[in-house]
Amino acid sequence: MTQNKDYAKKIMRLMFILNKLNGNGRVRSSELCEEFNVNIRTIQRDIALLNESGFPVVNAEKGVYLFMEGFSLKKLMLSNEEASLISFFHEIADSLGKNFSESFHSLANKLLSRDDDSPFYVKMPTTQPHMKNFPFVKELEQAIDDCQKISLTYEVEKGTEVFKLSPVKLINFEGFWYLLAMPEGKQAFWKFRSEKIKGLELLNENFDSPRNLKSILDRSVNIWFSGEPGEKIVLEIDKDAAHYFKKKVYFPEQRIVKEKKDGSLVLETRANFNEVLRTIIHWIPDIRVIQPKELDVKITGLLKDYLKGSKPRWG
Repeated sequence: MTQNKDYAKKIMRLMFILNKLNGNGRVRSSELCEEFNVNIRTIQRDIALLNESGFPVVNAEKGVYLFMEGFSLKKLMLSNEEASLISFFHEIADSLGKNFSESFHSLANKLLSRDDDSPFYVKMPTTQPHMKNFPFVKELEQAIDDCQKISLTYEVEKGTEVFKLSPVKLINFEGFWYLLAMPEGKQAFWKFRSEKIKGLELLNENFDSPRNLKSILDRSVNIWFSGEPGEKIVLEIDKDAAHYFKKKVYFPEQRIVKEKKDGSLVLETRANFNEVLRTIIHWIPDIRVIQPKELDVKITGLLKDYLKGSKPRWG
């Protein structure tokens, strides 16, 4: 099964990275891309997963990573294989049911916090209880693997609604699970929150899986992505926030185009407005939209609505 092969490749990459890091070595994202024939976003996700799982990997310089000084798997008494499996299961634990998820996170915290006097503390991400069980996950896996259409009963504001869908992926962003699917008769990607799925029926119809799905997911940075690349957006980052944007990708295809003498940055991204709106607002006042003007007007309107006590209109 393709999914099992993907899991095996991920574990192999994590083991390789951990082995390099644990030998007091450095890993370069460019070399990892070449070693495993994957793109840079895949390697960045692997590094992020290790960090989220409790292993303090720091960005020494652009594209170069190493363990935080003084940290090693030997101190945790973990083998590379054990550490890579912790990272892997950290990623999928929440989809395997509440009991498994709670047991796994409890075990991981014990393994990674062996001593209260340890100089290392990593805050493990937590998920609300209602997200710890993805309903109909086995049926959805089957439908995705077999490219089989489904009828989905979904909770909406005034009850439930039934959608005929082509399911393409189960995705996790910021600890929340979604079903990514294409509605009947449309090429768009819709996301369905796991806890709002109330019913599922497998249909005796098949669909062709989109060929560009992997590239779309690889360029995504949040759940607001779409199948369209969007337009060019230029942002100015204040000097007080510049170092964060040098070390982390916050926007799709993020690229630093200018470093000013005062320490501020000019960034370019290509995205739809929904992909960047919330991130930009999160970083105000350390960020400013240079272009397009329409985006600047949109953000100004949202902030005015907020100050007036009105509900912001995101769409």
